[in-house]
Amino acid sequence: MRITRIFENTEYSESVDSLGRREFITLAAKHKALLLQSDDGSNPFSVDEFASLTESLQLEKYEYVGGAAPRRLIPVKSNVEVFTANEAPPDQLIPFHHELAQVQNPPQYLFFYCDLPSETGGETALIDSTLVYRFVADTFPKFMDKLKTYGARYKRVLPEEDDKASPIGRSFYNAYGVNDKIELEKKLNAIPGLEYQWLPEGSLEVITEPIPAVRFIDQQHNHGIYQWTFHNSVIAAFLGWKDCRNDRKKAVRFGNNDPMDEEILESIAKFMEEKKISYKWKKGDIFAINNRLVMHSRNSFTGARRVYASMFGDAMMKNEVKRDGVGELIDDFSALEVTDPITFGCWRLDDPEQAVYNAIKAGYRRFDSACDYGNEIQTGKGIRRAIDEGICTRKDLYVTTKLWNTYHHPNHVPLALERCLADLGFDYVDEFLIHFPISMEVMLAAI
Repeated sequence: MRITRIFENTEYSESVDSLGRREFITLAAKHKALLLQSDDGSNPFSVDEFASLTESLQLEKYEYVGGAAPRRLIPVKSNVEVFTANEAPPDQLIPFHHELAQVQNPPQYLFFYCDLPSETGGETALIDSTLVYRFVADTFPKFMDKLKTYGARYKRVLPEEDDKASPIGRSFYNAYGVNDKIELEKKLNAIPGLEYQWLPEGSLEVITEPIPAVRFIDQQHNHGIYQWTFHNSVIAAFLGWKDCRNDRKKAVRFGNNDPMDEEILESIAKFMEEKKISYKWKKGDIFAINNRLVMHSRNSFTGARRVYASMFGDAMMKNEVKRDGVGELIDDFSALEVTDPITFGCWRLDDPEQAVYNAIKAGYRRFDSACDYGNEIQTGKGIRRAIDEGICTRKDLYVTTKLWNTYHHPNHVPLALERCLADLGFDYVDEFLIHFPISMEVMLAAI
């Protein structure tokens, strides 16, 4: 299998024998969106192989409730749900959104599979949600403050039967997974703050309770994230929730029921279009998306197109223990005494792995590293290579790394250390220093 980090370099991919749960969680947390392809370009993944792959990751099943788009289940051999992606008319652009951001608990992971690429267009475009958050926070600070304070409410009129001509034509029975109106009203009445009414023609108008529209993602299974995201369907509703029953300009408002400025929404949508990454589908391609960190859309297209989707909740981690990265407090510092103070610095190395390896061969045993140097993965590889070859042991070395300025809060320090340990590939470091005695806003960088 070949894995491509979509937000970094779509021209480069790495080959792996398999993709396990822990490896996937790490990649999804670090790189946000992945392209998975068969090693053999002439033998692309089938839909059953796609389903088998997602099942093997042992992610929590997620019930598709509250979604707007009509979908068809695709029969597969594995015990996972695979269904059609939004089948809106091909001449329509599906605007950017986090999947099911209009509900309280959206899915964690989202997978797309291409069974048949379109003749032209049809890309599933992606954008980093943190990038959008920063644009809105910097350009429209009052709008962002209000969005943080009140969240968003979404208004939609749902038909009694699926309307396949509409991108938001899912029936109220299917949208809420019920068989009759009594069951539906019971489910709706159980949601505090949600409003609904039956319309004369038999449709159902729903105005959601206030939903958080901006989310701070701290960590995912001990992988520090610490990023604000523009986690909502505001732009998708404003631009795309339109059909014979729905007026897109009435589809979204602030959580306190104040209207949103249409010019601001148009500006955000324009920014998204300018910064999006559009990848041209090939048959058998798989997108694996961290839905908490990435927004997606669909470009218009011509010709036939078959793209399927599957969504999941969190990862099912058995016996996972949350590490705090901090050892016992000590009052005996004799172990920190230095007999040889000569230290090899790891900043700005052309080839960090080889340089560190050569330094150990030359006799260096102290190494000065830092997450801000951006090369701790390579530094760790060089050290482990020397250990594997018997040049030294881990106990022979004294490795220092450093805490960056955005992680001085006590809750963030252990996670920053965990990231350094993960990058270096160590169980411990000998010294963990504050890099600079100043603190910066956490949104300016990510672990």
